[in-house]
Amino acid sequence: MNALKNLGINAKRLRVERGLSQEALAERAGLEYKHYQKIETGKWPGVYLETAEAIAKALGITMGGLLDFQPGVAKKVQNLPAGRPRHKNTGHTS
Repeated sequence: MNALKNLGINAKRLRVERGLSQEALAERAGLEYKHYQKIETGKWPGVYLETAEAIAKALGITMGGLLDFQPGVAKKVQNLPAGRPRHKNTGHTS
């Protein structure tokens, strides 16, 4: 597995653990939402070091932590929600 793939996997896992949407994390990192979304999903061909550092800082971790390979994490991340957090239906109408 390469560092870019690890970055996307770890960013998604840590973002969800922290209860952040992709939009919220992108804003914290100073990135456009669509740009961050493509990085997390592996649909971006490469990432500048400054961008990876901004993502790590927004998550409150080191670059090493963001790029670290952790066996078994990739399969768990596949089942995590993407994008925007879903709100429970309260049954109330506006």
